[in-house]
Amino acid sequence: MRSERPVDLLYVNDDDQLRELVSRQLRAESDRLRIETADSAAEGERLLAERAIDCVLCDHHMPEVTGVEFLRSVREDRPDLPFLLFTNTGTETVASESIEAGVTDYVIQDAVENQAPLLARKIVTYVEHRRAQRERDRTNRRLREIAAVTDQVWWVFSPTWDELRFINEGHEAIFGQPAAEIRDDPTTFLDKIHGDDVARVRQAMESASAGTPQVVEYRVEKSDSVRLWVESRCKPITDEDGAVASLVGLTRDITDRKLYDRELTETVDQLEEFTATVSHDLRNPLNVAAGNLSLAASDIEDDRIDTAIDAVGRMDTLIDELLTFAKEGRTLGERRDVPFREIVEKSYENVRAPESSLRVTDSVTLACDPARVTQAFENIIRNAVEHGGSGVTLTAGVLPDGGGVFIEDDGPGIPPEERDLIFEKGHTTREDGSGFGLAIVERIVDAHGWEVRVTEDPGAGARFEIAT
Repeated sequence: MRSERPVDLLYVNDDDQLRELVSRQLRAESDRLRIETADSAAEGERLLAERAIDCVLCDHHMPEVTGVEFLRSVREDRPDLPFLLFTNTGTETVASESIEAGVTDYVIQDAVENQAPLLARKIVTYVEHRRAQRERDRTNRRLREIAAVTDQVWWVFSPTWDELRFINEGHEAIFGQPAAEIRDDPTTFLDKIHGDDVARVRQAMESASAGTPQVVEYRVEKSDSVRLWVESRCKPITDEDGAVASLVGLTRDITDRKLYDRELTETVDQLEEFTATVSHDLRNPLNVAAGNLSLAASDIEDDRIDTAIDAVGRMDTLIDELLTFAKEGRTLGERRDVPFREIVEKSYENVRAPESSLRVTDSVTLACDPARVTQAFENIIRNAVEHGGSGVTLTAGVLPDGGGVFIEDDGPGIPPEERDLIFEKGHTTREDGSGFGLAIVERIVDAHGWEVRVTEDPGAGARFEIAT
Protein backbone atom coordinates (compact mmCIF):
# COMPACT_ATOMS: atom_id res chain seq x y z
CA MET A 1 0.00 0.00 0.00
CA ARG A 2 1.18 3.55 -0.65
CA SER A 3 2.48 5.52 2.30
CA GLU A 4 0.09 8.28 3.33
CA ARG A 5 -1.28 9.57 6.61
CA PRO A 6 -0.61 6.99 9.37
CA VAL A 7 -3.42 4.90 10.83
CA ASP A 8 -3.31 4.27 14.60
CA LEU A 9 -4.77 0.81 15.31
CA LEU A 10 -5.61 -0.70 18.68
CA TYR A 11 -5.52 -4.52 18.59
CA VAL A 12 -7.12 -6.23 21.63
CA ASN A 13 -6.56 -9.99 22.17
CA ASP A 14 -5.79 -12.00 25.31
CA ASP A 15 -3.73 -14.53 23.33
CA ASP A 16 -0.13 -13.26 23.44
CA GLN A 17 1.12 -15.34 20.52
CA LEU A 18 -1.78 -14.52 18.24
CA ARG A 19 -1.61 -10.84 19.19
CA GLU A 20 2.08 -10.72 18.25
CA LEU A 21 1.61 -12.71 15.02
CA VAL A 22 -1.31 -10.64 13.70
CA SER A 23 0.43 -7.37 14.60
CA ARG A 24 3.60 -8.38 12.75
CA GLN A 25 1.71 -9.46 9.64
CA LEU A 26 -0.40 -6.28 9.54
CA ARG A 27 2.73 -4.13 9.76
CA ALA A 28 4.21 -6.10 6.88
CA GLU A 29 1.10 -5.42 4.81
CA SER A 30 1.02 -1.65 5.36
CA ASP A 31 3.64 0.76 6.63
CA ARG A 32 0.78 3.15 7.42
CA LEU A 33 -0.38 1.04 10.35
CA ARG A 34 0.90 2.04 13.78
CA ILE A 35 -0.31 -0.70 16.12
CA GLU A 36 -0.92 -0.54 19.87
CA THR A 37 -1.83 -3.83 21.55
CA ALA A 38 -3.85 -4.69 24.66
CA ASP A 39 -4.39 -8.07 26.35
CA SER A 40 -7.82 -7.21 27.76
CA ALA A 41 -10.78 -4.92 27.33
CA ALA A 42 -9.74 -2.99 30.42
CA GLU A 43 -6.30 -2.34 28.96
CA GLY A 44 -8.00 -1.34 25.71
CA GLU A 45 -10.18 1.18 27.54
CA ARG A 46 -7.09 2.69 29.13
CA LEU A 47 -5.29 3.09 25.81
CA LEU A 48 -8.37 4.60 24.17
CA ALA A 49 -8.54 7.19 26.94
CA GLU A 50 -4.84 8.07 26.64
CA ARG A 51 -4.18 8.02 22.91
CA ALA A 52 -5.76 9.01 19.61
CA ILE A 53 -6.92 5.74 18.07
CA ASP A 54 -8.27 5.53 14.52
CA CYS A 55 -9.55 1.95 14.60
CA VAL A 56 -10.07 -1.00 16.98
CA LEU A 57 -9.43 -4.64 16.02
CA CYS A 58 -10.69 -7.00 18.72
CA ASP A 59 -11.11 -10.69 19.45
CA HIS A 60 -14.47 -11.79 20.83
CA HIS A 61 -13.65 -14.62 23.25
CA MET A 62 -11.73 -12.91 26.05
CA PRO A 63 -11.96 -13.50 29.83
CA GLU A 64 -13.99 -11.11 32.01
CA VAL A 65 -15.17 -8.83 29.14
CA THR A 66 -15.96 -10.18 25.68
CA GLY A 67 -15.35 -8.38 22.44
CA VAL A 68 -19.05 -7.54 22.01
CA GLU A 69 -19.23 -6.15 25.56
CA PHE A 70 -16.12 -4.07 24.86
CA LEU A 71 -17.77 -2.86 21.62
CA ARG A 72 -20.86 -1.70 23.52
CA SER A 73 -18.66 0.22 25.94
CA VAL A 74 -16.72 1.89 23.11
CA ARG A 75 -19.89 2.88 21.29
CA GLU A 76 -21.12 4.90 24.29
CA ASP A 77 -18.45 7.57 23.68
CA ARG A 78 -17.22 6.79 20.16
CA PRO A 79 -20.23 5.99 17.96
CA ASP A 80 -18.35 6.36 14.67
CA LEU A 81 -14.96 4.83 15.58
CA PRO A 82 -14.24 1.89 13.20
CA PHE A 83 -14.43 -1.33 15.25
CA LEU A 84 -13.70 -4.73 13.70
CA LEU A 85 -14.34 -8.04 15.47
CA PHE A 86 -11.77 -10.63 14.37
CA THR A 87 -12.39 -13.98 16.01
CA ASN A 88 -11.71 -17.63 15.33
CA THR A 89 -14.86 -18.98 16.98
CA GLY A 90 -17.76 -16.92 15.77
CA THR A 91 -21.41 -17.92 15.94
CA GLU A 92 -24.59 -16.50 14.47
CA THR A 93 -25.53 -15.23 17.93
CA VAL A 94 -22.24 -13.40 18.34
CA ALA A 95 -22.53 -11.98 14.85
CA SER A 96 -26.08 -10.79 15.52
CA GLU A 97 -25.13 -9.21 18.84
CA SER A 98 -22.11 -7.46 17.34
CA ILE A 99 -24.20 -6.02 14.49
CA GLU A 100 -26.81 -4.83 16.97
CA ALA A 101 -24.06 -3.21 19.06
CA GLY A 102 -22.78 -1.29 16.02
CA VAL A 103 -19.78 -3.27 14.81
CA THR A 104 -18.14 -1.89 11.69
CA ASP A 105 -17.15 -5.30 10.34
CA TYR A 106 -17.16 -8.91 11.54
CA VAL A 107 -14.40 -11.21 10.26
CA ILE A 108 -14.06 -14.92 11.07
CA GLN A 109 -10.44 -15.91 11.50
CA ASP A 110 -9.56 -18.71 9.13
CA ALA A 111 -5.96 -18.54 8.01
CA VAL A 112 -4.16 -15.53 9.35
CA GLU A 113 -1.65 -15.63 6.54
CA ASN A 114 -4.46 -15.25 4.01
CA GLN A 115 -6.49 -12.67 5.90
CA ALA A 116 -3.82 -10.18 6.90
CA PRO A 117 -4.01 -8.37 3.53
CA LEU A 118 -7.80 -8.29 3.77
CA LEU A 119 -7.72 -6.96 7.33
CA ALA A 120 -5.19 -4.26 6.44
CA ARG A 121 -7.31 -3.09 3.49
CA LYS A 122 -10.48 -3.05 5.59
CA ILE A 123 -8.83 -1.12 8.42
CA VAL A 124 -7.38 1.54 6.13
CA THR A 125 -10.60 1.83 4.11
CA TYR A 126 -12.83 2.28 7.17
CA VAL A 127 -10.46 4.84 8.69
CA GLU A 128 -10.19 6.86 5.48
CA HIS A 129 -13.96 6.79 5.10
CA ARG A 130 -14.38 8.10 8.64
CA ARG A 131 -11.79 10.83 8.07
CA ALA A 132 -13.45 11.88 4.83
CA GLN A 133 -16.86 11.95 6.51
CA ARG A 134 -15.51 14.06 9.37
CA GLU A 135 -13.92 16.48 6.90
CA ARG A 136 -17.22 16.75 5.04
CA ASP A 137 -19.01 17.37 8.32
CA ARG A 138 -16.53 20.09 9.27
CA THR A 139 -16.88 21.71 5.85
CA ASN A 140 -20.67 21.54 6.00
CA ARG A 141 -20.63 22.98 9.50
CA ARG A 142 -18.45 25.90 8.41
CA LEU A 143 -20.63 26.52 5.36
CA ARG A 144 -23.76 26.48 7.50
CA GLU A 145 -22.17 28.90 9.95
CA ILE A 146 -21.30 31.25 7.09
CA ALA A 147 -24.69 30.79 5.46
CA ALA A 148 -26.39 31.66 8.75
CA VAL A 149 -24.86 35.15 8.87
CA THR A 150 -24.70 36.13 5.17
CA ASP A 151 -27.36 38.33 3.60
CA GLN A 152 -27.24 36.26 0.42
CA VAL A 153 -29.35 33.20 -0.34
CA TRP A 154 -27.39 29.97 -0.75
CA TRP A 155 -29.28 27.06 -2.23
CA VAL A 156 -28.94 23.58 -3.71
CA PHE A 157 -31.67 22.01 -5.85
CA SER A 158 -32.05 18.68 -7.58
CA PRO A 159 -31.51 18.75 -11.38
CA THR A 160 -35.28 18.96 -11.96
CA TRP A 161 -35.89 21.64 -9.29
CA ASP A 162 -38.41 19.42 -7.50
CA GLU A 163 -36.19 18.74 -4.48
CA LEU A 164 -34.64 21.44 -2.31
CA ARG A 165 -31.48 20.02 -0.76
CA PHE A 166 -30.25 23.11 1.08
CA ILE A 167 -31.22 26.71 1.62
CA ASN A 168 -30.14 29.21 4.26
CA GLU A 169 -32.22 31.69 6.21
CA GLY A 170 -31.22 34.51 3.83
CA HIS A 171 -34.09 33.38 1.62
CA GLU A 172 -36.67 34.95 3.91
CA ALA A 173 -34.73 38.23 4.09
CA ILE A 174 -34.90 38.64 0.30
CA PHE A 175 -38.07 36.81 -0.76
CA GLY A 176 -40.16 37.47 2.36
CA GLN A 177 -40.92 33.75 2.40
CA PRO A 178 -40.07 31.43 5.33
CA ALA A 179 -37.43 28.84 4.41
CA ALA A 180 -39.72 26.09 5.73
CA GLU A 181 -42.32 27.03 3.13
CA ILE A 182 -39.98 26.56 0.18
CA ARG A 183 -38.67 23.32 1.68
CA ASP A 184 -42.22 21.96 1.63
CA ASP A 185 -42.81 23.06 -1.95
CA PRO A 186 -39.48 23.90 -3.68
CA THR A 187 -40.79 25.98 -6.59
CA THR A 188 -43.01 28.31 -4.57
CA PHE A 189 -40.25 30.94 -4.78
CA LEU A 190 -41.57 31.57 -8.30
CA ASP A 191 -44.75 32.97 -6.71
CA LYS A 192 -42.67 35.83 -5.29
CA ILE A 193 -41.19 36.83 -8.66
CA HIS A 194 -42.68 39.69 -10.65
CA GLY A 195 -45.08 38.32 -13.24
CA ASP A 196 -43.20 39.83 -16.18
CA ASP A 197 -39.98 38.09 -15.13
CA VAL A 198 -41.22 34.56 -14.36
CA ALA A 199 -40.86 33.25 -17.91
CA ARG A 200 -37.27 34.46 -18.08
CA VAL A 201 -36.43 32.82 -14.76
CA ARG A 202 -38.05 29.55 -15.85
CA GLN A 203 -36.01 29.60 -19.04
CA ALA A 204 -32.81 30.08 -16.99
CA MET A 205 -33.85 27.14 -14.77
CA GLU A 206 -34.32 24.90 -17.80
CA SER A 207 -30.92 25.90 -19.20
CA ALA A 208 -29.26 25.16 -15.85
CA SER A 209 -30.93 21.75 -15.74
CA ALA A 210 -29.45 21.11 -19.18
CA GLY A 211 -25.97 21.84 -17.82
CA THR A 212 -25.38 25.50 -18.71
CA PRO A 213 -24.35 27.94 -15.91
CA GLN A 214 -26.79 30.85 -15.57
CA VAL A 215 -26.86 34.45 -14.36
CA VAL A 216 -30.30 36.07 -14.34
CA GLU A 217 -31.63 39.34 -12.93
CA TYR A 218 -35.27 39.73 -11.98
CA ARG A 219 -37.68 41.50 -9.62
CA VAL A 220 -38.99 40.03 -6.39
CA GLU A 221 -42.26 41.13 -4.80
CA LYS A 222 -41.12 40.74 -1.20
CA SER A 223 -44.36 42.23 0.08
CA ASP A 224 -47.21 44.42 -1.14
CA SER A 225 -45.06 47.50 -0.60
CA VAL A 226 -41.49 46.23 -1.15
CA ARG A 227 -40.03 45.25 -4.51
CA LEU A 228 -36.40 44.22 -4.91
CA TRP A 229 -34.09 43.58 -7.82
CA VAL A 230 -32.06 40.38 -7.34
CA GLU A 231 -29.40 38.46 -9.22
CA SER A 232 -29.27 34.66 -9.16
CA ARG A 233 -26.22 32.67 -10.22
CA CYS A 234 -26.55 28.93 -10.80
CA LYS A 235 -23.85 26.35 -11.53
CA PRO A 236 -24.75 22.78 -12.51
CA ILE A 237 -22.70 20.12 -10.69
CA THR A 238 -22.11 16.99 -12.76
CA ASP A 239 -21.26 13.43 -11.80
CA GLU A 240 -18.51 11.22 -13.23
CA ASP A 241 -20.66 10.47 -16.28
CA GLY A 242 -21.24 14.16 -17.02
CA ALA A 243 -24.89 14.12 -15.97
CA VAL A 244 -26.20 17.02 -13.88
CA ALA A 245 -26.37 15.80 -10.26
CA SER A 246 -27.38 19.03 -8.52
CA LEU A 247 -27.86 22.77 -9.06
CA VAL A 248 -25.90 25.04 -6.74
CA GLY A 249 -26.32 28.78 -6.58
CA LEU A 250 -26.73 32.03 -4.73
CA THR A 251 -29.13 34.93 -4.95
CA ARG A 252 -28.27 38.47 -3.86
CA ASP A 253 -30.04 41.80 -3.60
CA ILE A 254 -28.89 44.21 -6.34
CA THR A 255 -31.55 46.89 -5.79
CA ASP A 256 -28.96 49.53 -4.84
CA ARG A 257 -26.95 48.78 -7.97
CA LYS A 258 -30.04 49.06 -10.14
CA LEU A 259 -30.93 52.40 -8.57
CA TYR A 260 -27.39 53.62 -9.17
CA ASP A 261 -27.51 52.48 -12.81
CA ARG A 262 -30.79 54.32 -13.29
CA GLU A 263 -29.42 57.48 -11.68
CA LEU A 264 -26.30 57.22 -13.83
CA THR A 265 -28.40 56.85 -16.98
CA GLU A 266 -30.43 59.91 -16.01
CA THR A 267 -27.23 61.85 -15.35
CA VAL A 268 -25.80 60.88 -18.75
CA ASP A 269 -29.06 61.91 -20.43
CA GLN A 270 -28.93 65.27 -18.66
CA LEU A 271 -25.29 65.69 -19.65
CA GLU A 272 -26.05 64.95 -23.28
CA GLU A 273 -28.91 67.44 -23.21
CA PHE A 274 -26.61 70.01 -21.62
CA THR A 275 -23.83 69.52 -24.16
CA ALA A 276 -26.29 69.78 -27.03
CA THR A 277 -27.60 73.05 -25.59
CA VAL A 278 -24.09 74.39 -25.05
CA SER A 279 -23.09 73.42 -28.57
CA HIS A 280 -26.07 75.27 -30.06
CA ASP A 281 -26.12 78.32 -27.79
CA LEU A 282 -22.37 78.95 -27.96
CA ARG A 283 -21.56 78.04 -31.53
CA ASN A 284 -24.20 80.23 -33.14
CA PRO A 285 -22.96 83.54 -31.69
CA LEU A 286 -19.37 82.32 -32.08
CA ASN A 287 -19.95 81.67 -35.78
CA VAL A 288 -21.55 85.12 -36.12
CA ALA A 289 -18.53 86.71 -34.48
CA ALA A 290 -16.09 84.74 -36.65
CA GLY A 291 -17.98 85.67 -39.82
CA ASN A 292 -18.11 89.36 -39.04
CA LEU A 293 -14.44 89.42 -38.06
CA SER A 294 -13.53 87.79 -41.38
CA LEU A 295 -15.56 90.42 -43.26
CA ALA A 296 -13.93 93.19 -41.26
CA ALA A 297 -10.48 91.74 -41.90
CA SER A 298 -11.13 91.86 -45.67
CA ASP A 299 -11.97 95.57 -45.47
CA ILE A 300 -9.58 96.77 -42.78
CA GLU A 301 -5.98 95.83 -42.07
CA ASP A 302 -5.71 95.86 -38.29
CA ASP A 303 -3.65 93.54 -36.07
CA ARG A 304 -6.38 93.73 -33.43
CA ILE A 305 -8.84 92.07 -35.82
CA ASP A 306 -6.35 89.25 -36.45
CA THR A 307 -5.90 88.82 -32.70
CA ALA A 308 -9.69 88.65 -32.26
CA ILE A 309 -9.94 86.03 -35.05
CA ASP A 310 -7.26 83.91 -33.29
CA ALA A 311 -9.14 84.22 -30.00
CA VAL A 312 -12.39 83.10 -31.63
CA GLY A 313 -10.53 80.13 -33.13
CA ARG A 314 -9.18 79.14 -29.72
CA MET A 315 -12.67 79.41 -28.27
CA ASP A 316 -13.96 77.08 -30.99
CA THR A 317 -11.21 74.53 -30.21
CA LEU A 318 -11.91 74.82 -26.49
CA ILE A 319 -15.63 74.14 -27.05
CA ASP A 320 -14.78 71.12 -29.23
CA GLU A 321 -12.54 69.56 -26.60
CA LEU A 322 -14.85 70.40 -23.71
CA LEU A 323 -17.84 68.78 -25.42
CA THR A 324 -15.75 65.76 -26.40
CA PHE A 325 -14.60 65.32 -22.81
CA ALA A 326 -18.17 65.60 -21.53
CA LYS A 327 -19.59 63.13 -24.03
CA GLU A 328 -16.87 60.50 -23.98
CA GLY A 329 -17.47 59.07 -20.52
CA ARG A 330 -16.02 55.56 -20.23
CA THR A 331 -18.16 53.70 -22.77
CA LEU A 332 -16.81 52.05 -25.89
CA GLY A 333 -18.20 51.11 -29.23
CA GLU A 334 -17.72 47.67 -30.75
CA ARG A 335 -14.17 46.36 -30.42
CA ARG A 336 -12.35 44.77 -33.32
CA ASP A 337 -8.78 43.75 -34.13
CA VAL A 338 -6.86 46.55 -35.85
CA PRO A 339 -3.10 46.86 -36.57
CA PHE A 340 -1.38 49.48 -34.40
CA ARG A 341 0.47 50.80 -37.45
CA GLU A 342 -2.84 51.49 -39.25
CA ILE A 343 -4.33 53.43 -36.35
CA VAL A 344 -1.26 55.50 -35.51
CA GLU A 345 -0.63 56.43 -39.17
CA LYS A 346 -4.27 57.48 -39.61
CA SER A 347 -4.07 59.54 -36.41
CA TYR A 348 -0.93 61.26 -37.68
CA GLU A 349 -2.60 62.13 -40.99
CA ASN A 350 -5.60 63.61 -39.16
CA VAL A 351 -3.39 66.01 -37.17
CA ARG A 352 -2.06 67.58 -40.41
CA ALA A 353 1.43 68.65 -39.38
CA PRO A 354 3.29 68.44 -42.73
CA GLU A 355 6.65 69.63 -41.41
CA SER A 356 6.79 66.82 -38.84
CA SER A 357 7.53 63.16 -39.51
CA LEU A 358 6.39 59.79 -38.18
CA ARG A 359 8.33 56.51 -38.13
CA VAL A 360 6.59 53.28 -37.08
CA THR A 361 9.20 50.71 -36.02
CA ASP A 362 6.90 47.78 -35.30
CA SER A 363 3.23 46.88 -35.12
CA VAL A 364 0.88 44.68 -33.13
CA THR A 365 -2.83 43.93 -33.29
CA LEU A 366 -4.99 45.93 -30.88
CA ALA A 367 -8.47 44.74 -29.86
CA CYS A 368 -10.13 48.13 -29.51
CA ASP A 369 -12.72 50.67 -30.55
CA PRO A 370 -10.73 52.08 -33.50
CA ALA A 371 -12.47 55.47 -33.53
CA ARG A 372 -11.77 56.10 -29.86
CA VAL A 373 -8.15 54.93 -30.02
CA THR A 374 -7.56 57.04 -33.12
CA GLN A 375 -8.77 60.06 -31.17
CA ALA A 376 -6.42 59.24 -28.27
CA PHE A 377 -3.40 58.90 -30.60
CA GLU A 378 -4.36 62.14 -32.36
CA ASN A 379 -4.25 63.96 -29.03
CA ILE A 380 -0.82 62.50 -28.17
CA ILE A 381 0.55 63.46 -31.58
CA ARG A 382 -1.04 66.92 -31.42
CA ASN A 383 0.54 67.40 -27.97
CA ALA A 384 3.96 66.57 -29.46
CA VAL A 385 3.51 69.04 -32.33
CA GLU A 386 2.29 71.81 -30.05
CA HIS A 387 5.17 71.43 -27.58
CA GLY A 388 7.95 70.18 -29.85
CA GLY A 389 7.38 72.45 -32.82
CA SER A 390 6.07 71.80 -36.33
CA GLY A 391 9.26 69.95 -37.31
CA VAL A 392 9.07 67.41 -34.50
CA THR A 393 9.96 63.80 -35.26
CA LEU A 394 7.68 61.10 -33.87
CA THR A 395 8.47 57.42 -33.40
CA ALA A 396 5.85 54.73 -32.66
CA GLY A 397 6.31 51.06 -31.93
CA VAL A 398 5.75 48.09 -29.67
CA LEU A 399 7.06 47.85 -26.11
CA PRO A 400 9.97 45.40 -25.65
CA ASP A 401 7.86 42.87 -23.75
CA GLY A 402 5.10 43.02 -26.35
CA GLY A 403 2.64 44.13 -23.69
CA GLY A 404 1.76 47.47 -25.24
CA VAL A 405 2.73 50.28 -27.61
CA PHE A 406 4.43 53.67 -27.43
CA ILE A 407 4.53 57.04 -29.18
CA GLU A 408 7.51 59.29 -28.53
CA ASP A 409 8.91 62.53 -29.91
CA ASP A 410 12.25 64.33 -29.97
CA GLY A 411 10.87 67.52 -28.47
CA PRO A 412 11.80 69.13 -25.16
CA GLY A 413 10.12 66.44 -23.10
CA ILE A 414 7.97 66.81 -20.02
CA PRO A 415 9.54 68.17 -16.82
CA PRO A 416 9.45 65.69 -13.92
CA GLU A 417 7.25 67.98 -11.85
CA GLU A 418 4.63 67.99 -14.62
CA ARG A 419 4.42 64.24 -15.26
CA ASP A 420 1.94 63.51 -12.48
CA LEU A 421 -0.34 66.34 -13.65
CA ILE A 422 -0.53 66.09 -17.42
CA PHE A 423 -3.57 63.78 -17.47
CA GLU A 424 -5.64 66.00 -15.17
CA LYS A 425 -8.44 67.81 -16.94
CA GLY A 426 -7.77 71.51 -17.30
CA HIS A 427 -4.01 71.17 -16.84
CA THR A 428 -2.01 72.94 -19.58
CA THR A 429 1.31 74.77 -19.93
CA ARG A 430 0.20 76.77 -22.98
CA GLU A 431 -1.71 80.03 -22.77
CA ASP A 432 -4.11 78.93 -25.52
CA GLY A 433 -4.39 75.28 -24.38
CA SER A 434 -7.64 73.76 -23.14
CA GLY A 435 -6.10 71.17 -20.82
CA PHE A 436 -8.47 68.46 -22.04
CA GLY A 437 -6.40 66.70 -24.73
CA LEU A 438 -4.39 64.33 -22.54
CA ALA A 439 -7.27 63.93 -20.08
CA ILE A 440 -9.29 62.51 -22.98
CA VAL A 441 -6.39 60.17 -23.76
CA GLU A 442 -6.47 58.77 -20.24
CA ARG A 443 -10.23 58.28 -20.33
CA ILE A 444 -10.11 56.37 -23.59
CA VAL A 445 -7.21 54.20 -22.41
CA ASP A 446 -8.96 53.47 -19.10
CA ALA A 447 -12.16 52.54 -20.92
CA HIS A 448 -10.21 49.81 -22.75
CA GLY A 449 -8.81 48.47 -19.49
CA TRP A 450 -5.33 49.67 -20.47
CA GLU A 451 -2.85 51.97 -18.71
CA VAL A 452 -1.05 55.04 -20.04
CA ARG A 453 2.18 56.34 -18.55
CA VAL A 454 4.93 58.85 -19.35
CA THR A 455 8.57 57.78 -19.21
CA GLU A 456 10.98 59.59 -16.95
CA ASP A 457 14.07 59.55 -19.20
CA PRO A 458 15.43 63.13 -19.06
CA GLY A 459 16.25 64.89 -22.32
CA ALA A 460 14.69 62.20 -24.53
CA GLY A 461 11.53 64.06 -25.46
CA ALA A 462 8.05 62.95 -24.41
CA ARG A 463 7.29 59.21 -24.54
CA PHE A 464 3.81 57.87 -23.93
CA GLU A 465 3.57 54.15 -23.24
CA ILE A 466 0.22 52.34 -23.33
CA ALA A 467 0.25 48.98 -21.58
CA THR A 468 -2.45 46.76 -23.06
